[in-house]
Amino acid sequence: MKKSDYWNETLKHLMGKMAELELALKDTQDSANSDTKSSAGDKHETSRAMAHIENERLANQLKALQNQVETLQKINPAITNESINFGSLVDCESIVFFLSVGIGNIKTERSSFFAIATDSPVGKSMLGKKVGDTIKIGNNIKTIKNVE
Repeated sequence: MKKSDYWNETLKHLMGKMAELELALKDTQDSANSDTKSSAGDKHETSRAMAHIENERLANQLKALQNQVETLQKINPAITNESINFGSLVDCESIVFFLSVGIGNIKTERSSFFAIATDSPVGKSMLGKKVGDTIKIGNNIKTIKNVE
């Protein structure tokens, strides 16, 4: 796979998570609306308050995902560098990292890779390194095989 494929898979993953959150927000709002019509008294107020708290939580998660999409869109997959920086695709023996946004493991039909942020511990340890350099991941030492 090319760097643009990893970029697209990362965006697809984020968009899928956003769709799930938007559906959950709609369900929570629908539930609150139906409670408004059928409940009375303290039970009604408690139910509305719980729905409001859940909506705020989901909205915050959605905003965080929107921020990750904005961060991802700052990457031009056509640009490659010799040394690792934001937007690099790094092949370390049996592990592939895409230095973009902190999502973690993304599994696709064709492969599996880790989308990590440059300010994560592993991301920080990679910055500025080149092919042939080594990085420590947990208790393992990995050699950088390729950088895009």
